[in-house]
Amino acid sequence: MVKEYLAPQGSVWDQISYAAYGDERFIDTLLKANPRLRRVVRFEKPTLITIPDKPVAPPNSVAQLPPWKRGA
Repeated sequence: MVKEYLAPQGSVWDQISYAAYGDERFIDTLLKANPRLRRVVRFEKPTLITIPDKPVAPPNSVAQLPPWKRGA
């Protein structure tokens, strides 16, 4: 279920991702759902953003591991 979230002034995408999903690695998911805000680094004023359902796994979660932990 898609939700809306009021991002506080001064917040950044990784903070919002952590607040919404409990994990800061979902920034790409948030940016895809909010293309009009993709150039924002730090929110200058409170801004309403769309929070889509949490993906099953963080994007590129296996690729972010060092080679010896990938199980290859």
